Amino acid sequence: MNTKLLVEDGPHLHRGVSVKSAMWDVIVALIPITLTSLIIFDFEAVLIIVSCIVGALLGEVVARVVKGEQPRLSDGSAMLTGLILALTLPPTAWWMAIPSYFMGGFVATAIFRELMGGLGKNPLNPAIASRIFLLICRMASVYAAPFLVGISPAFKPYLYDIGSLDAFSKATPLMIMAGKVEEAMPSYRDLFLLNEGGSLAETSILAVLIGCAYLVYKGHIKLHIPLTAIGTTFVVTAIFGADPIYHILSGGLIFGAIFMATDWATSPITNKGKVIFGIGIGLLVAILRLIFFNQTLWVGVGAVAFAILIMNAFVPFIDRVTARTKFGERA
Repeated sequence: MNTKLLVEDGPHLHRGVSVKSAMWDVIVALIPITLTSLIIFDFEAVLIIVSCIVGALLGEVVARVVKGEQPRLSDGSAMLTGLILALTLPPTAWWMAIPSYFMGGFVATAIFRELMGGLGKNPLNPAIASRIFLLICRMASVYAAPFLVGISPAFKPYLYDIGSLDAFSKATPLMIMAGKVEEAMPSYRDLFLLNEGGSLAETSILAVLIGCAYLVYKGHIKLHIPLTAIGTTFVVTAIFGADPIYHILSGGLIFGAIFMATDWATSPITNKGKVIFGIGIGLLVAILRLIFFNQTLWVGVGAVAFAILIMNAFVPFIDRVTARTKFGERA
């Protein structure tokens, strides 16, 4: 009788959910908001989504080949990273969208995921890190524009008047709240159902909540982080006299709290840790928006991304502090 002892990594007992199935479930959950953005922004949304996804797929292939590993595009992780990144971006001119957003997708998987530990070991959310990378690059180009125009007037249409490039998207509610644009704020109803200002993910809160309901039904996320992040932002902005409902419905807070802050690799393990993590995100979003709106608008507009990325760095500490007591061990 030939008996073999098989030694494999855990988990040994599971409920049939694999990384691949979970990734594709999240992609399915993003379909409502993706379709909404395609309806509103049409061709520009297609370019953004395709550019980010292709860049993310290529980034994974290149990085894993460099590491001497086989690419695993079929698990959907690279496609998911590219899609989430795309949904955080505003529609812009096609000639700017293709190179910059392709680079964003490439950087997200190649650098912020594969070269920083790999899938499940990356300390920072790849899509958020890449979003901030693109935001900083964009602002750097704006600040450098006068010098580049002085060197060559040919740069002017591409850099100096960069604000005109986002003509496909109306002024965002956050810009209106900051007093940068003299327009009437959209109603709560418009923000919830259908809004044409901002990034692709800001087009419909209802579509985001439909995706959230699907993820909760499939058991992929819990609501500790989204509820505490959104609730904390509501309370803090209300205390300082701002309209808390506008702050919740604007700027991608709900999308970020549901689809990015709950990332399995970059969020706390315990329920207590998730609550602390969510409160930290909510506090940072409120503080960044209230303080930086009038001084540095791009920081206030990117408050959700900055808040989640900052709290990602504290996850190991939160996990240690909130770790469950081992069986037989005194607290």
